[in-house]
Amino acid sequence: MRASRPFNCVQFPLFVLALILLAPACVYRFANSERYLSPQPRTLFISSVIDTTSRAGQSARLMAALKRLLAQDRSFIITDLKTARWGLELQITAASRAITRVEKCDQGNEVLASGSANCAQIRANGKLPDISAEEEIAQITVQARAIDLETGAVLFQSNLPNLTTGPYPVVGDGSVRASLSNKQSLHTLRYLENSENASEALAQIAAQRIYEQLIGIPPPAPSY
Repeated sequence: MRASRPFNCVQFPLFVLALILLAPACVYRFANSERYLSPQPRTLFISSVIDTTSRAGQSARLMAALKRLLAQDRSFIITDLKTARWGLELQITAASRAITRVEKCDQGNEVLASGSANCAQIRANGKLPDISAEEEIAQITVQARAIDLETGAVLFQSNLPNLTTGPYPVVGDGSVRASLSNKQSLHTLRYLENSENASEALAQIAAQRIYEQLIGIPPPAPSY
């Protein structure tokens, strides 16, 4: 009969010590995760985005960006008001553009960013403006409120002020301006394209901030 291996008294304390050392690390990782996981998907109703600004299309962009984020997260189900446990209200209260850099003809430019006229024409005419916006930023302010539709409790209410993009060119780089020369319509199209991209980027930024707040809310207690 094979003799049983004697118990090593040294191994047991070492094993326990290893567990003690590992446990805080595990707890730390979970405690510092802002996401609350739930075995049951959270049903969410998103009301139409209220936009009190004059920037057309921004409410639709924000709604689409937020829905894309939530669609990738299996812990959420976007549903109607009757079947949702949570409700989300969104409002765009401010939207603007701000010029961050200008250019002038006396800075060695041949064509201003606006494309309204080249510098030679300005010098010959003497009356056309010799300054133009070169870079700008876009800004938006969003208010968000999440409500437990069963209890009426406000889950979070926040104001996201002056969310902004990085500076972007009003038209393009120097080679673009030179090639477009005085074709004002092409300058306008390029500006509209850059402005549209900035609006889309703002919607993504706002949606991400709202999504981060949603996943930080503890799952609702089950209804019985």
